[in-house]
Amino acid sequence: MKLRTRIALLGGAMIFLATLLCGAGFFRLYRTAALDRAVAEGSAAARAVYADLEAYRESFPPFLTREQAIYFFKNRRDDYCIVLGGGEVWYNQTSLDADTASNADYVYNESGAQYARIRAGDRRLLSFRLSNGAYELYRIFDVTGVYAELYRLAAAVACLSLAAAGLAALALVLVLRRALRPLTELSEGARAIAAGAYDRRVDARRSDEIGDLGRDFNRMADAVEHHIREVEESEEKKTLFMGGLTHELKTPLTAISGYAQTLRTVKLSEEDEEMALRYIHEESGRLDRLSKKMMRLLELDREGGLAFETLRVADLFAAAKRTASAFAEENGVEIGIGRAEGEIIGDRDLFTEALVNLIVNGVKASEPGSAVRLYTEDGGIVVEDSGRGIPENEIARITEPFYMVDKSRSRKSGGAGLGLALTTVILRRHSMAMRIESALGKGTKITIFTILSSPETYHSI
Repeated sequence: MKLRTRIALLGGAMIFLATLLCGAGFFRLYRTAALDRAVAEGSAAARAVYADLEAYRESFPPFLTREQAIYFFKNRRDDYCIVLGGGEVWYNQTSLDADTASNADYVYNESGAQYARIRAGDRRLLSFRLSNGAYELYRIFDVTGVYAELYRLAAAVACLSLAAAGLAALALVLVLRRALRPLTELSEGARAIAAGAYDRRVDARRSDEIGDLGRDFNRMADAVEHHIREVEESEEKKTLFMGGLTHELKTPLTAISGYAQTLRTVKLSEEDEEMALRYIHEESGRLDRLSKKMMRLLELDREGGLAFETLRVADLFAAAKRTASAFAEENGVEIGIGRAEGEIIGDRDLFTEALVNLIVNGVKASEPGSAVRLYTEDGGIVVEDSGRGIPENEIARITEPFYMVDKSRSRKSGGAGLGLALTTVILRRHSMAMRIESALGKGTKITIFTILSSPETYHSI
């Protein structure tokens, strides 16, 4: 059973019950008033008969006899009276037995008259009793019609209550159908999102609680869509990563396998054999460096605690220069350190590794005799070279794993396109990012800056 149907039925039942209770209260008041009115009218009529009878008796003192009473009532043609005298029935033309009338439970009304309610078959009667010691007068009134009217009124109240409840239930169904329509849209939207339509949204222009629910649903849908996109992008990146890894491994493995096979099957001169062994050694080292960088990249890309401490920028520059100086000297490139002011909070080894990767990339892009400079500027750390530069359309992609601008030169220098990807992950773990400015033939300037300030990664340079 739908919610709106249950609410409508419950509302209708409550309205029916409330209307019925109100009707019952009204019926009770009306019944009391009707019976009180009947008692008052009956009491007045009984007193009038008694007064006439007493006036008649005074004409025949000292006592009223049976014959006189019969004569009085026959002349009066009153068939609603019973007269008892001396324990005998003097007069009774009613259908009610005299014993029943005399033995009923009489009470006094407000005027002091005695009356009793008597039920004779399907009739309802009121009996009034007046006595002067010599005789007792009972005046009978039939109030069956009053009770019948009360029953008709009760039936009418019940029918009206039922009709009101039905109309209220119908109105509730219509109102609830309109009011709960957004919930139907929410349900349809949820099913659509479950089926893959992550861009599905609902109308949330209402200003009530259902509107708030609709807005919360849309925010949830935005979060789900964003998460799904992140998952899809992550899967795509993993696919590209594995494809790049396979490609990077294929070349050195093919060369190593080929030279090894040649050494096994062909008798080479000592010089050729030395060259083959040297090539196998170089490619094996390249594979070793590639595997270590990959492991480092995967480790850093997982959430985990880092050893943060306060680091002087000058110390970081010095450590990075010491590590990269041998590679720079081999390529005839100088590493220069300029202004090195300020401190950062971070992991010493990881941040040094990030700077070394940037220096090495700058060295690879530079010509012998040029320099790679490190300095601080406008609250950021800068690594700048005057090398070949990067094409504008490739700047956004150079931080992707295995992406290389000059593939032949990078492979020759032992690169695999993982340095900047690794640096990006390290900086992200420090709540930092890189801004890359480059032009062909004019060099590249990479600025490290803070993107989120927090007690853990506060950056003050």
